[in-house]
Amino acid sequence: MKCIVTWAVAAVATGLLGFGCSQGPATGTITGEITLDGKPLPKGHLEFTPIDGQGQTGGIMIEDGKFSGQVPVAKMRVQIHGQKVVKGAYQAYPGAPLEDGVVELLPARYHEKSDITLDVKRGKQDVKYDLQSK
Repeated sequence: MKCIVTWAVAAVATGLLGFGCSQGPATGTITGEITLDGKPLPKGHLEFTPIDGQGQTGGIMIEDGKFSGQVPVAKMRVQIHGQKVVKGAYQAYPGAPLEDGVVELLPARYHEKSDITLDVKRGKQDVKYDLQSK
């Protein structure tokens, strides 16, 4: 009898764990390539923000000009960031040794002033961004 009660409690607990859990927002898989002046963007990231200000944001890392990731379904504003490591660009405090720093590689029109949009849909979407430094 004790064994039956234990199994019954375990079954109810397992059922309650799944009750009320949401699947999260619908997402689409975004894959693609980014070039800067015809060459793959070495490192960076993409930021996706819903144009209507509602819903979740998303982000994908860029490596060697390629990216792939899940993004919530929505009409999104896309911001593209490229990072460049600059030797000796950062000093923590006066007199401290210079350290390597990371600076934005791309013009503001691709990130803070971006008007790039993407209508993210369920399923897989391939996109390509050909950026120019000038």
